[in-house]
Amino acid sequence: MLAAAAAAADRLVVGVDASAAGMAEASRRAARRTERGGLPNVLFVVAAAEALPHELDGLADRVTVHFPWGSLLRGLLAADPAILDGLVRVMRRGATLSMLVSSTARDRGAGVEPLDEHALAALAVDYGRSGLEVTRTRPATPADVAASRSTWGRRLGAGGHRPAWLLEARLVQLGQADAGLVEAGRGLVDAGPRVGGGQAVGDGAQGVPPRLEVVQLRPLEGDRDGRAG
Repeated sequence: MLAAAAAAADRLVVGVDASAAGMAEASRRAARRTERGGLPNVLFVVAAAEALPHELDGLADRVTVHFPWGSLLRGLLAADPAILDGLVRVMRRGATLSMLVSSTARDRGAGVEPLDEHALAALAVDYGRSGLEVTRTRPATPADVAASRSTWGRRLGAGGHRPAWLLEARLVQLGQADAGLVEAGRGLVDAGPRVGGGQAVGDGAQGVPPRLEVVQLRPLEGDRDGRAG
């Protein structure tokens, strides 16, 4: 997400993860002074996908989900209405959803089935019920994984020895009010792999949308690898 923010300084980029530890390193880097590579157009929110703060409603023109795990992966692959409705709620009309996902036979213990073309075709039907028109599905390539800059994706070996899939969809039916915090079409929400209970937390000082309660996301002990200590 930091790369996306650096590439488009006039866009608000929002990182979402249910674990603050998963975003601590990115938060530290974004909070630097701009002359040292800081990014004032980045905001971090600690929340589950199904419980995103309403301040994000209608904000995003693009939502990316890179290699989710746990209940988020289960919810996305089962087209859980709570998960999909949470994502749809933050999207503006015509916004796109881009997902990189991986699930193999070894993951059945986590409550998910292996992904293949038939499973993705069935998923497209279910996503359509939430107003998401699936526009493309294909095997993810190593280049896709590299472009995502996902540490978890690299650890999995996704797109290499572990199969992974790219799914893209477009919001064609909006069930919530089409109103956002910033100018329409200027938002980007980047969802992380963890889900669970969480409180909304913003990080950053400059260019933060009005009306959003912001607190500093402090460095966490023992999180050098993005894990809580």
